[in-house]
Amino acid sequence: MARVDPQTQQANDQAGLTLAAKEAVDKQKAEDRKAPKSDPSIESKLAEIDTAARIAFRLDLISRNDPKALERLIGKRNIVSVNFFARGLQTAKAVCRIKTLGQVAGPPDYATGFLITPNLLITNNHVLPDPETASRSLAEFDYQLDSNFVETRGRIFPFIPGEAFYTSVDLDFTIVGISPMGHDGTPITDFGVLPLMPVSGKGLINEHVSIIQHPQGGTKQVVVRENRIIELDKAKFPNLNPAFMHYTADTEPGSSGSPIFNDQWDVVAIHHQAIGDRDAQNRPINKRGEVWTEDQGEDARVWIANEGIRISALWDSIKTAAPFNADAAKIMAMLAYDPRVGQRPRRSRDERAPQKWEAIPNIPDAPAFESTRFTDRAFVASLGYDPKFLGADLPVPLPKTGSTFKGTLATNNTNNKTVFDYTHFSLAMHAERRLAAWTAVNIEGKTLKSSNASPGWRRDKRLPDSEQTLAEVYGKVPGKTVQIDRGHLVRRLDPVWGTQEVADRAAADTYHYTNAAPQEHVYNSETWGNLEDFVLARADQRDHKVSIMTGPILRPDDSFYGEGLKGGPWQIPWSFWKIAVFKRADGSASVTGFIVEQTSTIKPIFEATRYNPYSVDEARVFQRPIALIEELTGLDFGKLRRMDRMGSVETTTAASARPIRGPEDIAF
Repeated sequence: MARVDPQTQQANDQAGLTLAAKEAVDKQKAEDRKAPKSDPSIESKLAEIDTAARIAFRLDLISRNDPKALERLIGKRNIVSVNFFARGLQTAKAVCRIKTLGQVAGPPDYATGFLITPNLLITNNHVLPDPETASRSLAEFDYQLDSNFVETRGRIFPFIPGEAFYTSVDLDFTIVGISPMGHDGTPITDFGVLPLMPVSGKGLINEHVSIIQHPQGGTKQVVVRENRIIELDKAKFPNLNPAFMHYTADTEPGSSGSPIFNDQWDVVAIHHQAIGDRDAQNRPINKRGEVWTEDQGEDARVWIANEGIRISALWDSIKTAAPFNADAAKIMAMLAYDPRVGQRPRRSRDERAPQKWEAIPNIPDAPAFESTRFTDRAFVASLGYDPKFLGADLPVPLPKTGSTFKGTLATNNTNNKTVFDYTHFSLAMHAERRLAAWTAVNIEGKTLKSSNASPGWRRDKRLPDSEQTLAEVYGKVPGKTVQIDRGHLVRRLDPVWGTQEVADRAAADTYHYTNAAPQEHVYNSETWGNLEDFVLARADQRDHKVSIMTGPILRPDDSFYGEGLKGGPWQIPWSFWKIAVFKRADGSASVTGFIVEQTSTIKPIFEATRYNPYSVDEARVFQRPIALIEELTGLDFGKLRRMDRMGSVETTTAASARPIRGPEDIAF
C-alpha cells in the first residue's frame, strides 16, 4: 500500500469532512422542504396532552426566532440553540444555597432557594417553616465551581422575615424577605430574579424540564433536559393534588426549593419531594418488589418521580389568602406589580401586547396624537377627571395652586386653561420643571380591564416641547448601575375601565410624557404602584371606586442630572406624594395622604448624598398629613385637608410620619 504523507492525508480528511457536512446540510434542506410549514401532527399531538387554554399560553411563551421549538415540545426534535446554555447561566445566578444553622451547635441543614424579586426569596415550607428559622438561616449565592473546577467564594445574605414572610404548609412553600446587601457589600440586584407567571400552561405533559439545585448542600449543579413532565398512574396514586407537577429528574437531599424550568427557562414549579412507587395495595415498595419499611432506609425505596408545586397553584394560594391575611396581601402586592415578576405579557403572533401589570422601560416613542383626540364628542363622557365620581355627597375637586406655589402652570393651547384632560384622568404641568404638578384619576376597580393598546411614549401637542420632559432624560445612567424609568404618575392600570374601546384609549393616554416622571427603575417597579392596590382592597365592596391624586414634590434643592445631554439638565425629584379618597362600606369618607421616597434608590446618580427628613426605619412609603403635602407642594386640596385621618397630627411631630410596609400599616 502506497504511503500517504501527512499533509496529503490531512487534506483528504478535510475534503471528506467538507463533503460529509455538505451532504448533511443538503439532506436537512430536503427534509425541511418536504415538511409542511404548519405541521398538523404537532397540533394534534398537543391537543392530546393538555387543554386548549394551557396549550395556547405555552405556545405564546415560545420565541418566533426558534422555529423548531414546537417539535421539541412534543419530542420530535432534541436539538437546542447554543444560547440555551447562555440563558441558563444567566438564570442560574438567582439560585442560591440555603444554610440553616443548628440550634444547639448541631450541623447545619442545607436546601435551595431562588430570588423572585430583588427583596423576596422563595423555598419550601419544610426548609423555612417560620420566621425564627428564617432568622438563623442564610442565602449563599455563587457557591459553584468555576471553569477550572475550583469553588468560587459564595456571597452571603441574611433573611429579613420581619419585612416579609408568608408560608403555606399545604403547598409547602415559603416566601421571605432578604437583605438588599450581602455580608461583603455585594448588592442583591447582582443576581437578577426568576419571574413567577401566574397563568397555567408553562409546562405540558412529556415536555423536557431542567433543574438548578444544590444537591446535598454542595455546589450549584444542573439537571438539563433529560427529564420530562409525567402523569402518574391514578390507580396507584388516587389522591393526587392538581396543585403539584410530577417529573423525572435526578435530585438529592438539599434540592428542596429548587426551580423547575421549561426550555425557555420559565419557572414552572418548585421542587419539594420525591415520589416512591407503590404496590396494588398502595404500600411503598423496595427495589426487590417487596413492601418497604422505614428501617430499610430511603436508599432501598423505588423512586419513580419527583414532585413540585406548580407556580400557578402558588399564585392562586396567595391570592385566596390575601383578603384575610396581611402577610399574604403584602406578598401579593409586591409580586403583582414587579415588572420582572408576575404575568409576562402574552403576545400575539404579530405584535407584543404588554399587560396592565407590566412596567416597560425603554419602549420607543410614538407619534403625538392630534389635539382633536381630546375634543372627540364620542368620548366626551370619559374625558377627564370627574370630581363627583364618588357621588354627589363626596365631591373631590381638583387641586389648586396655593399662595406658596413656586412657578407657573403650563397653558393648554386648545382652550387657554391650565388643566389637561385625558381618558378618566387630568393633570396640570409645571412649566419650569417640565413635570406634572399634580395628576388626578378616577378608578372603578370592578370594571378594570386589560388593554391590548400598544404602548409608545408620546409628547402632547397641546403644550410646547420645552414644557415637557421628553425621552432624553430616561434610560441607563452613563457610568452607573442605575436606570431612570419613565415612571407613570397615573398608573397604566388605573384609568383602564369602562368599555374596551374607552379602556384602550385610557391605556394609550397614560403614555404621554406629561404623565411621566423620572423614577429609578426599582423604585418605579416595586414601591410606587402598590398603594393603589392597598386602597382598592379597602374601598367599598359594592363598586371599588377610588379617586387618586399624585405628583412629585418639586423642591428648589432637587439635584440636577444630565448636564450636556440634549434637553438637560433636569432636576430629579427625590419624593412623590399621593392622596387616596374612597367611601367606606358605611358610606363615610376615607381620605389618606402618603409621601413616597426614592431617596435611597436614586442617590447613586449623584456624587453627594442627601438628608432624607422622612426616613423611618428605612421604609420608603409614609402616611403623612395632607397639610404637610400642601406645605411641601404649594397646592391647596381644600376640604380634603379637614377630612384627613391624620389631619389632627402636628406635622412637626414624629407621629406624623407613619411608615407603610403593608396594607395593615395604613390608617384609613
